Amino acid sequence: MASKKKRNSLGLAFAIIAAVLIAAVVAGVFLFRARKTPPGLQVATTTKPGAQPPHVRGDPNAPVTLEEFGDFECMPCFVLWPALRNLEHDYGDRLAVIFRNNPMPQHSRALDSACAAEAAGLQGKFWEMHDLLYLQRAKWTRATDPRSEFAELARRLQLDVERFNQDIAGEKVARRVMADRERSAALGLDRTPVVYINARRAELQGDVEKGLRDDIEAALNTRR
Repeated sequence: MASKKKRNSLGLAFAIIAAVLIAAVVAGVFLFRARKTPPGLQVATTTKPGAQPPHVRGDPNAPVTLEEFGDFECMPCFVLWPALRNLEHDYGDRLAVIFRNNPMPQHSRALDSACAAEAAGLQGKFWEMHDLLYLQRAKWTRATDPRSEFAELARRLQLDVERFNQDIAGEKVARRVMADRERSAALGLDRTPVVYINARRAELQGDVEKGLRDDIEAALNTRR
């Protein structure tokens, strides 16, 4: 009898987890459908280069470059994050991914989280902090003092926490975030996430990962 109750409890737990995952996927689809690409903003042409050097994951000389303008507090960016990781894994050295910080003014913790990522970047761990910020999003977005949460993430990454706390409010970090925001503004971007593949803006709606995969394949075929 006890083992039967245990099996029922485990079944209920798995059902709850599955329901949460399905709800997240459905929510992601609706969020992206509400953010259709506006007309007239298809090509990334601007004299504003963004922060230099950019944060690149993958081979900088890859035939396809995916440039994301993101906000760590943004729910659609959080939904997009695992899809991009899948693409990075599948395309390997054929895909370079660039992340641009574009914290939205309506998100109260977005700027601080962008600065946390850049401060980690000054110690060579931008992408590690990038992933942790999304992984721990539910925690630091609800924290009374998000910077204490960022410092804890820095400890987990074995950064020099004292230096991290200084850099997060420092001039180097502020300049990098500002440069990315200027690039975003020059492109007329008013939302996150926005993705360009080889300088052409991608449509983020419906099955986002499949759509990006199709765009990457088209870019690879063009290069061939």
